[in-house]
Amino acid sequence: MKKLVMLIFGVFIALALFTVTGSPVQAAEPDDDCTCHDLLPITGAERNKIVAKFLSSQEFQAKKAELLATGHTWNGAHTIEVILPAGSVTMVGVPFVDADGVPLMYAFVNGMFVGTAPVE
Repeated sequence: MKKLVMLIFGVFIALALFTVTGSPVQAAEPDDDCTCHDLLPITGAERNKIVAKFLSSQEFQAKKAELLATGHTWNGAHTIEVILPAGSVTMVGVPFVDADGVPLMYAFVNGMFVGTAPVE
């Protein structure tokens, strides 16, 4: 009798697993208008135009002179990274190596210096 009750109870649990609906919690769908995950570096002629304009800016010239005077080195314009995260925003990253040999990325947004971060 115990085996029959155990068998019926086991069948009941097995059927309950397949018939009970899943969790009502669902993952949120990403917003279609979000462009925050589309941050890819710009390359080619478009990048070259932005870099040429950036290199002639007063903000960059002043920051470059300041960094070179303190012992930083710069590997040239080919190492500059350009990102366009939004329509009117241009992000430019210029890698420098400090006097201790630590590579640092100096960030400019719309031509204005905003900060520095270690290169990963």
